[in-house]
Order: sequence, then structure tokens, then C-alpha cells
Amino acid sequence: MTETTGITPVKDTVIDRYISIYDRTAYEPEALKELESIFAPDATVELADGMPPATGLPAIMAVYEHLAKGMADSKHFWTVTELDDGRLECHWIQAARGTDGRLIGQSGIEQATVNADGQITHLVNRFVPVVGWV
Repeated sequence: MTETTGITPVKDTVIDRYISIYDRTAYEPEALKELESIFAPDATVELADGMPPATGLPAIMAVYEHLAKGMADSKHFWTVTELDDGRLECHWIQAARGTDGRLIGQSGIEQATVNADGQITHLVNRFVPVVGWV
């Protein structure tokens, strides 16, 4: 089991690159194009319960374009662990500002299957409650 801890812009695993790029999309819309290199052409992304999975690069990019439009700023902290079966597991927390000025905090656990080319073929996110210091 291998573990990396990241704050933007650490770039050790495909998940580190994914989160670093995602944070940049809030203020650098052209960074969205870089996400295309992170996912395999036929990848599937499941970001939230009740949200249908996005399969294939056009559908995945549409999801991330929609999310980026609502963000004015974003900052993640995360830890990535390589599981014994080769999947990557990422525990993350995000602080963000919406384009409407709202401040949000959210956290989750993502698991990613990665192909031989280092691209994500399947990404599943599960939101978890934000944990405080007390």
C-alpha cells in the first residue's frame, strides 16, 4: 500500500493531477481541457448519489464543465492510498466559493480504477460529513 498526501499542486498519481486540475478550473476555465487526459475515452464517473453516472469523455466533460461554472474558487486537501487491488482511494476535503459568493465545505472518498496508460477508467465518489477539530 502506497500513500501520498497532497495540497494543490502535488502531482504524484493520476488522482493528484485530477484534483489539482479541478481546483484550477474555478479560475482557469481552459484547465478543463486538461481533464480529458486524466480519463480513458470510455471511462465512467459516479460523483454523487442520485446523479446518473457519466460514461464516455463527452459526458464526463459536460459534468465537469457544469461544476466549474458554479465555482469562483476551490481548494482541496487530500490523501491518496493505493489499495492492494491496484485501485486508488482518495480521502478529500474541499473549501470553495461559488460564483454567487456562497462559501461551501464538503468532503468525500473517491475510488479510481486506472488503466495501463495511467488514465482513470472508473471513478466513484461518496460524500462523507466534514469532520471538525473538536
